[in-house]
Amino acid sequence: MRFIYLDESRDEKLLVLSALAVSTDGDLWNLTLDEVIKFRRELKKNEGIYLSVELHAWKFVSGRGRIADRVIPKGRRCAIFGKTLEFMTTLPEAKLFNVALPIEQSEWAFERLINRINTALKKWNTYGILICDEGNEGAYTKTIRRLRKHNPATKNIPVHRILEDPFFKKSQQSYFLQLVDFAAYALLRRERPLASKSKYGLDKAFNRLKPILALEANLKDPDGVIR
Repeated sequence: MRFIYLDESRDEKLLVLSALAVSTDGDLWNLTLDEVIKFRRELKKNEGIYLSVELHAWKFVSGRGRIADRVIPKGRRCAIFGKTLEFMTTLPEAKLFNVALPIEQSEWAFERLINRINTALKKWNTYGILICDEGNEGAYTKTIRRLRKHNPATKNIPVHRILEDPFFKKSQQSYFLQLVDFAAYALLRRERPLASKSKYGLDKAFNRLKPILALEANLKDPDGVIR
């Protein structure tokens, strides 16, 4: 079984969806969560970042919010951002799926992502449960239900490997969703760089995720990004 954590990042032109598949086999999910908590505790010890604060990518790198017991400059925040992406690559058996499509194709982006995840789950001989950030409950649930019955994009191969309707959580209550938000923002900044962020290296930060990228999601893209 895989828990699949999904979040998005966007600007006025591009939508990025990222989904992190975390294994629940044996005690692996608990072990993975322990590693994430350990990482957050290290951030608290070394950087003063509160365990309870939500790490929201664009606010984090922009220097917004009181996230620590000290002032953390933008440059240092961006370094921590990169360190967090590197940490994600150490999670056992984790796989990261990504979509980057024009903002007006948001429904199609989600549908394509779900189809590629379904294919991967079938290849892995397992099933998945989708856990999403709040905000798209109606659209995501409707799409998942439709794809179980009618899926013309894949010659009508139904999405049977994703069980139940998607579950939705506040990202502030899930360290996993916060990690996925960082990944999605990293891809957005690579695809749509901003000078104010590129000077801190954020246009190249996504490259740090290479070890866990689901390359099989799109063999025509060197990083497996669905386009």
